[in-house]
Amino acid sequence: MDYTVKSDDTLKWRFEERVIIYRKKQGLVIGKKGDINADGSLKLVNLKKNHAGVYFTEVYDQTGKEKTHRRVRLCVLDRVKKPSINVTCKDSDVTFTCIPQNMQKPDDSQYKWFQNGNQINETGINLKKKIVEMKKVQFSCEVYNKISNERSDPVVNMCFEPVRKPEINTTCKSSEVFFTCNAAQQADDAQYKWFQNGEVIHNEIKISLIRTISESKNMNFSCEVYNDGSSEKSLSLSHNCVYNILPGIPDELFGISTWIFIAGGGGFLLVLIIIIVCCCVICKKKKKLRENDEEELEYRGAKRSTSSYCSP
Repeated sequence: MDYTVKSDDTLKWRFEERVIIYRKKQGLVIGKKGDINADGSLKLVNLKKNHAGVYFTEVYDQTGKEKTHRRVRLCVLDRVKKPSINVTCKDSDVTFTCIPQNMQKPDDSQYKWFQNGNQINETGINLKKKIVEMKKVQFSCEVYNKISNERSDPVVNMCFEPVRKPEINTTCKSSEVFFTCNAAQQADDAQYKWFQNGEVIHNEIKISLIRTISESKNMNFSCEVYNDGSSEKSLSLSHNCVYNILPGIPDELFGISTWIFIAGGGGFLLVLIIIIVCCCVICKKKKKLRENDEEELEYRGAKRSTSSYCSP
């Protein structure tokens, strides 16, 4: 107070519209002796939220003349409690939430965030980061107001970036086909599995799979991408690669193995050769017979001429 109250002054304290202290020269009319100090100031103990508000004081001398009056607004602040951090994983983001103990958050609370012990420029109750950027990073938060502050224990991001659904690309090269398990912006910790006709191919854990064209023909292949947080599997795929037996000669024609055409062509050629050989043999025999016939005719003709010449 800006005035020292005398023993014969009249003192009055009001809280909002209610008189809580009323003292005259004769003694206290309203209130208790322990609620005021010797100088007339109001004493409040064990402050609680319901003590907050506007207080009025009035002092009059014994003649009734006003000596002082004053209006005071009292604000009561709760001490903050030690917070904890809740971690929420969603898609590729991780959200840290600073939660006061017992969920009691004073109205005037403010927040600070610390990354690996160093304060960062974040002041909200939530802190949102990309999972891939926050691996093995510690975070803690501090709740404070004008009269107190408390910091949480540090936590580490335990979220995993979700993998994305892959698709298989095929590349034909010489007698082999290359299968590649592709997905845009795949998680750094992604791992791979390969399947052949629905069965796991053991010891094939790379992003690519190599098979011979002939052995993998008409087989279905798929891949799975996974990490500790999620997994995604591709659609099944069979390749359309063609293996060239010789340069310019494909492995198949019209869906039929080229070897069948070659074998058929070879068989046809063999039959043709046999036919030609048989024709040649027949022709040779016919020619020989014809020559024999001609020789016999010549012989008979010569004999007939000789007989005519020798006749009397």
